[in-house]
Amino acid sequence: MVIRKLLQFAALFACLFTVFGQEETLHTFANADGKTLQDRIVKYDFEKEQVTLEKNGSVPLSTFCEADRKYILHWNQIQGFTSTMRFKMDVEKKSWARMNHNQNITPYYMDAIKIPGKKTLSHNVLMLEEYQETTSLFFEAEGYILKLKNQNFFPVENITVESKVFYEQEYYAISDGMFASTEKTYEDTSVTNLMRFSSEIIPLIVPREEVLAYSDCAITVEHQLDRTAMTSTTTVETGGGEEGEEGEGSEGMTEAEEIVEGFGEWDDHGRRRKGKVLGVWFRVGIEGLDGKMIWREITQPSSLAEKITWESGFSETGESTEPAGSASSTNETTSAES
Repeated sequence: MVIRKLLQFAALFACLFTVFGQEETLHTFANADGKTLQDRIVKYDFEKEQVTLEKNGSVPLSTFCEADRKYILHWNQIQGFTSTMRFKMDVEKKSWARMNHNQNITPYYMDAIKIPGKKTLSHNVLMLEEYQETTSLFFEAEGYILKLKNQNFFPVENITVESKVFYEQEYYAISDGMFASTEKTYEDTSVTNLMRFSSEIIPLIVPREEVLAYSDCAITVEHQLDRTAMTSTTTVETGGGEEGEEGEGSEGMTEAEEIVEGFGEWDDHGRRRKGKVLGVWFRVGIEGLDGKMIWREITQPSSLAEKITWESGFSETGESTEPAGSASSTNETTSAES
């Protein structure tokens, strides 16, 4: 774990160096008359419209040609975008829809029988009156909201927002049937890892404005089946017993509870499958000076990036990545596209 943290820190440091070190090479600037100089930008004052160069000091923006004015403003926009103090990101989990359905039924046992003199088969139906099956289905649609707030004194343009919602869903190993296998595999489930991707472009976020971006929706299903013992009460006529002192026999009726043949121990055949959302990964980016994307990434929970990667998704182990108590924590990094 310590080695992994160190490697993540080293990778993050390398990415930050790439992002903030875009001006390591000298840029050739030109004015309206075509005269040129080589220098690198130190800072830009948006209100005064002045750029500070490393060698030539403060120079009015209007001094430069149109292409270099755009270059300087683009450089300044990148600085504002990559600043976590001036361009803020926050993630909030939301439940957008819920639906619950419950059903109680009294099942029956049906045999196909052949009656003498009839060519077609008939059906013998036995209602299992003392048996009840309860099925419960719960659907939930969940997603995430990304809040972007521009606290710069200038607008940030052409922002790409991408998101991946990671979730898991359990499925039964065998189908749900009244006459299915009586083996324990009836209760077994398998977990499938799922992901939903979305992407959008925000044309402009003006100063002091907060814009909301939405992830795709993850729909999870919880199913629960409760079954009691499959029994049927039948009335049985009892024959006469041995003669008593008065020489009279005893006759009567009695009730007997029978286990229906072919069902096995069905009182054990309740089962349940669930699904849950593991987290979200947002990537927010703008184009860098070299034409490659500069990404700021934020995950919830913060531990999501430890076992899930943006490119390949889930790890080979398929383990859950949401430890207890970390659902509301977030993790943010900045990177440059290679």
